[in-house]
Amino acid sequence: SRMLALVLTCPGLRAGVPVASAEATARAAWLAKNPSPWEARVTPQAAQAASPSVFHATQAPGNPWLAPGRPMLTLEAADEMSSVALREATAFNPISVCVLDAGGRVLVLKTMPASSGLTADFAHAKASVCIGMHCSSRELRDKYQNDEGIGPKMPQLLAMGTAGAAANKALAPFPGGVLCRDAAGVLVGAIGVSGAASDEDEHCAI
Repeated sequence: SRMLALVLTCPGLRAGVPVASAEATARAAWLAKNPSPWEARVTPQAAQAASPSVFHATQAPGNPWLAPGRPMLTLEAADEMSSVALREATAFNPISVCVLDAGGRVLVLKTMPASSGLTADFAHAKASVCIGMHCSSRELRDKYQNDEGIGPKMPQLLAMGTAGAAANKALAPFPGGVLCRDAAGVLVGAIGVSGAASDEDEHCAI
């Protein structure tokens, strides 16, 4: 059996010592003779500052293996943002609100009961524009379209929409999507609103 094999190959194993403890002891002995490249890169100062169970990247700024932490939009903040947007829409048509984090993951999606069926999808698409392009959905439209909705860069915008759809990332290049940044200008998320007129959507998002 595995226990018998372990007893025969580990002379230091005593009766009553758990197998897991013996394996941990053997592993520690092996690592002492063969340190891993990753462990060799962690400085003693960083190891001393780190938690015994979790190595925090922010505590080792010189470690090339770990990226420093960055601000994150909390679920509570996203919920409050969406609720404020819904309150702003009381004088407009029913809307949907979508809040994404900096990685494009949905934190909150709220839809007013009387809103049309696609408003939630459009709200998500507007917020996705902000995360994917690092600009508001209005900025994306104004960069590639003129006041008449056409222009020499229109084919490029259509190609971007096609590429986004192929990657399952719908783009909605019209007002209603706004970036969220912290006081230092770091991107922490985006909010998209759809259901009212575009300018009204943007008003609710802001």
